[in-house]
Amino acid sequence: MKKLFAVVLSLLLAASWGALAEAAPEMGEGTYLTAREIESYLAGSAEVLLDQPGQADFRGLQVGDNVAQVLAAYPNDNPSLDGTYYEATLYIAGEQPEVSLGIVVRDGQHILGVSHAVLSWQEEGVLLSQIVYTIEDDFVTAILANASQELLTEEEAASFVAESAQMQEISEYFAYPVSEDGTALAPLEREDLSVRFQASGKKLDVIDLTYEQMADALGDAPVDEWTEDSNGEQLRTVQWDGVSLLLVYDAQKNFLRVDSLTVNTDVAEGPRGVRVGDFLDSVIFRFQHEEEYVDDSRVLLYGDGQQAPYGVLEYTPESAEVTYGVALAEDGAALWHLTFTAGRLQSMSLLLR
Repeated sequence: MKKLFAVVLSLLLAASWGALAEAAPEMGEGTYLTAREIESYLAGSAEVLLDQPGQADFRGLQVGDNVAQVLAAYPNDNPSLDGTYYEATLYIAGEQPEVSLGIVVRDGQHILGVSHAVLSWQEEGVLLSQIVYTIEDDFVTAILANASQELLTEEEAASFVAESAQMQEISEYFAYPVSEDGTALAPLEREDLSVRFQASGKKLDVIDLTYEQMADALGDAPVDEWTEDSNGEQLRTVQWDGVSLLLVYDAQKNFLRVDSLTVNTDVAEGPRGVRVGDFLDSVIFRFQHEEEYVDDSRVLLYGDGQQAPYGVLEYTPESAEVTYGVALAEDGAALWHLTFTAGRLQSMSLLLR
């Protein structure tokens, strides 16, 4: 698959997220951060900031490294990153007079930062030392190491540890597996067909979606239009900023089914946390995929490309489209269609057929 996506992404002139999958080390191979380690690195300074490509910290991590390398350089008792939509605790280790812990800050599947901290109990109070890796598009853009200018109180330190420990007990959100090995992942499945809206946190099953559920998640639709199709059914198009929903009703306007849901701005997560703005390979690497060229512009990811289940990639030098088919009960099917420009997801639609 490396060869395949290197070709496709070079055609699309996109920066490749795929470096994350290249010989990425196992998460959590490193050792806990210690007060001596970071004190030696700071060498009496209050902080050290690295923000130029290639600059390296005391563990050899560089600005420009990928997030997998950052996670591998320290222990990780939480490889699936269970936590909330915004945060997860990687580990808590040790006890007074020195406690180490690791935290991930994220926006859904997008990791924004990884921090490792040490609390050192002293006679006057508790010293907080830490190193923070700022992440953008899965790569390190800055590394900041510092020590608190004012010592924390015993209560503040205890609260910090307690909040991190409480996060360890939360599993309302997790990171979906990503792999270059397409056989290690499942194809798109019925249980994947949901959408989660960031503003409200509501996660909705698209197959059984209704206008009332959408209004509960996004508020009343600013656009709500009715038309009649050729067989007498009523088609209702409702739109919010970046979201469009097409519903089908009978002639008396009794609700029958959802026809399609389209998202074209970064307001929601689709199947397996995919969002508008994601890189092409970061999307494909969340689902089963194989390397089977059909012609110069079409690749089968799995299946035959026509009868669900299947996945197919079609591309030109400027754009790409990925379509996944999922078989449903009673001979129905759901299609998930994604459009990419310059290597990034521009729009995704779930269609029921």
